[in-house]
Amino acid sequence: MHRIEQPSPELRALAQRRTLRLAWLTLAGFVLLFLLLLASAGLSVYNFYVGATDPRDGTVVVRGEPDRLFWQPAGRSAFQGVRNGQAVGEGDAVRALGTAGYGQVASIRLFDQSQLDLWAGTEVQLRTMRTSRWNNNTQEVVIEQSDGYVRYDVKAGQPFQAVSFRVQIGAASVELAPGGSYSVELRPSERIFDLIGADLPVRVADVAVRAGSAVVTGGNGTRVFVGPRERVEVDPTGIPGLAVPARWNLVRDGGFSLFSEVEYNNTTLEDDPARVESRYWAIEATPTLPPDQRGYFRISQICQPPEVNRCGPNERRNAAWFHRSGGQTNSFTIFATQRLGYAGAGVDISEYRNLTFSLWARVLTQSLSDAGDRGSECPVMVRIVGRRNSPSDPDVERVVCLYVDDGDGEPRAREDTIFYYPVNLAEWYELRIDLRSEGWMPDFRYLSRIQIFAQGHDYDSRVTGVALIGEQ
Repeated sequence: MHRIEQPSPELRALAQRRTLRLAWLTLAGFVLLFLLLLASAGLSVYNFYVGATDPRDGTVVVRGEPDRLFWQPAGRSAFQGVRNGQAVGEGDAVRALGTAGYGQVASIRLFDQSQLDLWAGTEVQLRTMRTSRWNNNTQEVVIEQSDGYVRYDVKAGQPFQAVSFRVQIGAASVELAPGGSYSVELRPSERIFDLIGADLPVRVADVAVRAGSAVVTGGNGTRVFVGPRERVEVDPTGIPGLAVPARWNLVRDGGFSLFSEVEYNNTTLEDDPARVESRYWAIEATPTLPPDQRGYFRISQICQPPEVNRCGPNERRNAAWFHRSGGQTNSFTIFATQRLGYAGAGVDISEYRNLTFSLWARVLTQSLSDAGDRGSECPVMVRIVGRRNSPSDPDVERVVCLYVDDGDGEPRAREDTIFYYPVNLAEWYELRIDLRSEGWMPDFRYLSRIQIFAQGHDYDSRVTGVALIGEQ
């Protein structure tokens, strides 16, 4: 029979202390876990309080023709008609057709009283419009603009500590400071870009600041600060360029240097896909005459105006040369015509408060006295064609005549629709016109084309530096 030995009092006391210690440790662990869970719950409640946001809304104000504006509710694939005062919310999109007219065709007034003015051909989506639910911590607005021209007037003085107003344009984004006025335009690129997988027209973005400041962040992370009266272009890959003064030259190839003389004159021939020709200036002549009675468009090498002939070979540049000789006794006209805008569709000029047309001209020969017997036969003439308010308005033109003055200061014959400017023979003359001044085009919203031409019997004239500068 085995005898079971009892532990000594010392071992029993040691075991009791070990058990008691384990119990206290277990209790402390549960207390700590409870405190952690309580703290986590409190932190979650705090974060929810701080970060909870509510969606906000806006209102569409129709300024043009309602049947040219469309609204796409969030989560829908189809657009539908817009009524004046239409409520729009987070995720909704608004589209203005390209035929909606000139100037502002619609506006979207946001919950914070910021405003988006939409031009024809615009599409925007209100991706995010939120504010903090129970506090004044944050306000966030994100607009995705996929096409057209939009003016953004961002309201200042919001009751939130952090206000973010961002415009997404492809791979780039633009952060707009409150209290400023901005414009963002997406237009087709005239350069050739090979974007793999691109199924939409390639667009260039033009971001301008009238007041306030903006930060453009490219798809590659490049950040460009844009200050008042500055603009920056973002290429189709989402990479911004440098900030430059907010000025737009609406005339392309004003120095007649992008093509050869043959390529300019190729525009007079029948369409031929294999023929290389000027993309901007089209050359025409009228009436049809035998070769020895015609005039010709050529390219002349000149010094930088107003210098006449004191420059080296490397300093020379191009000028359009209108030439007719031979002692002609009938009138002949040579035109260089540029249709403004992308693909010659014209340009909406309603945003340009300042609009200045300029060129340099030099007349070496003029066989007719002053502006001829009809007041319209001048060695250098300019025609600017536009419309005042809407596409249904008739074309209106302004015509300029530069002529060599015979000495009396006024042409013998005049036309009421022509503006006359006397010039000195063989000297460069800078023509500069403020088109927003009275008598020109102060309230016009659209320009379609510009013509530079020579008209008369014998003439020899040069033109270069043609520009049409718009400023907001």
